[in-house]
Amino acid sequence: MSSEPEKLIETVTSSYASARGIITKLSKLFSFTTFKIKRGKPDENIAALQSHWKLSEEQKQILVTLSSTKLGANFIDEKIQDMNRSAFHRSAFLLNAFLQLFFVDIGAQLALSIIWIKVFFVASNLILAFIAHVSKLTSYDELFAGPDALPPRRRLFGLVTNRRYNRAVKKKSRPYARQAWRENNLYRPAYFINATLIFIGGQFILPLDRLIFPFGLIFGKIIGLLTTLATIFDVWRGIKSGDDARVAREKEVSVYRDLNI
Repeated sequence: MSSEPEKLIETVTSSYASARGIITKLSKLFSFTTFKIKRGKPDENIAALQSHWKLSEEQKQILVTLSSTKLGANFIDEKIQDMNRSAFHRSAFLLNAFLQLFFVDIGAQLALSIIWIKVFFVASNLILAFIAHVSKLTSYDELFAGPDALPPRRRLFGLVTNRRYNRAVKKKSRPYARQAWRENNLYRPAYFINATLIFIGGQFILPLDRLIFPFGLIFGKIIGLLTTLATIFDVWRGIKSGDDARVAREKEVSVYRDLNI
């Protein structure tokens, strides 16, 4: 008789541990896909980075040293915003891949092969999400590399021009050029294409008329709301990506003003 309560407690404990493990994994996945660090003071930024990554003592010392100067603090803030932006693109394209897989049937609208059209657009969104993730990791590495210090304009008491100076300026402008290219040539058209496809082909992958009433009606209304919100979201992100590309180009041009011509 005494073994039954023990078995029950053991079963409940095991079920609780399994459920807790699943919840922990889902929480980590949600934190991964919704990465964002709020803008704040340098010490707050460092603490936020520490909460997302396990920083070594050397890395923390690098950030503390950078934050002690105005230039370094601005550099940390800039890289954090770059990581936030890339993480947002990653989440947005993962969401678009999910919508393309389950709520878009553009093939049925165009009377074409549905499977290859769906696979192509789902894979395209996953590739863009991967590119955004790599951009986020690149910004993370650039953060600890520190801002590119420019060498002196001239050497030998100002008598000779320093060729390394202009090369350093051009190297400093490359991250802005790459960001502007991604925003304008990858993300911006991708958002508008997703918005168009979701608007034209938005419907559930299963025929709603085969569902028992009122599930077909309910699912139809929910899907209509989801596709409408997704279309508005993608149009907004497409416009915002164009604006981000313009800002990146302005930063690139501001760096080129330092060229010794």
